[in-house]
Amino acid sequence: MHVLKSSGEVERFEPKKIYKSIRSAGGSKRLAHDAVSEVKKLHRKNISTREILDFLLKFLKMEPGVSQRYDLKRAIMSLGPEGFIFEEFFARVLEFYGYKTSVSNKLKGKRIIEEVDIIAIKDKKWMIECKYHNEPGIITRLHPALYTYARFLDLEKHNFYAPWLVTNTKCSEDAIEYAKGVNLKITSWKYPHNEGLQDLIMEKNLYPVTILKSVSTEIFNKLYSARITVAIDLLDTPLNEISRRTGIDQKIVTKMIREIREVCV
Repeated sequence: MHVLKSSGEVERFEPKKIYKSIRSAGGSKRLAHDAVSEVKKLHRKNISTREILDFLLKFLKMEPGVSQRYDLKRAIMSLGPEGFIFEEFFARVLEFYGYKTSVSNKLKGKRIIEEVDIIAIKDKKWMIECKYHNEPGIITRLHPALYTYARFLDLEKHNFYAPWLVTNTKCSEDAIEYAKGVNLKITSWKYPHNEGLQDLIMEKNLYPVTILKSVSTEIFNKLYSARITVAIDLLDTPLNEISRRTGIDQKIVTKMIREIREVCV
């Protein structure tokens, strides 16, 4: 059995990957086993990974919260279409790991003003460039690594420890090799091992608000305007305060909180 990826590549179907991903999303062994068995029944030449995902998202609803967690990658891609919301989201994720952050910083370089997506401080001061993609199948290639390092060099007087490139997709091998040579830190979807974006999110249940299936685009935009991007932040705020800050009706907020508890607690 082969599958057609969103990038257009055809690869061998690996049921162990689906099983492992469902278990990582909190699904039981029984659910993971049954899901893999049902996917195998869908077999036809070059079935797309999108079709498999759509099927699994419906099937995994058998256990609360699993479908949402399994759909994390698409939830991240739904933070767009512009990249600044992803910047806000990643900055908030870093704060849960003890960093102090500021977003959309304008700093004077040697001759021009540079915009630094995130400045993060935790023992060391990092210059972070975010490269966000809102479509599947795209790889972050060498060019963003090159200009991130060039920007770091131009801002030498600001005493950053090192540059840091963050992306919600995979990075190409040449981008990773270049980064190793110039001390450029990379955080991509599953890189570095056990420290990728997916790992940072799942380790502390820092799912984006777009993980919620019951929420409309209009509601998401209201949350963004209130600078709320991480779902569990809503659990620590009274309903009336959320409603006041966002303009969202308390009945809708109550429904959101219920779903967040299923996914994140």
